[in-house]
Amino acid sequence: MDELAMAYTQDDLSAVQTAIISLATGKRVVRVMLSSGKTIEYDTAGLKDLKTLRSEIQAELNAAAGKRRFFRTVTSKGL
Repeated sequence: MDELAMAYTQDDLSAVQTAIISLATGKRVVRVMLSSGKTIEYDTAGLKDLKTLRSEIQAELNAAAGKRRFFRTVTSKGL
């Protein structure tokens, strides 16, 4: 995918989130216009791809802002 190599903006994230909500609430087709000028069309079958794109944009924005994600794992022997 082309869009993976580009720099995303907060506006791109907002557009993707709006598109996800539109599809989730019954709209059949949505168009997302990215800051690069590229327009991508998704239908209800593409909801998973749209959510993946949202995660990628969020990760890129977090990396650019210097934010890190930490996962804390807790285990127990069950005793």
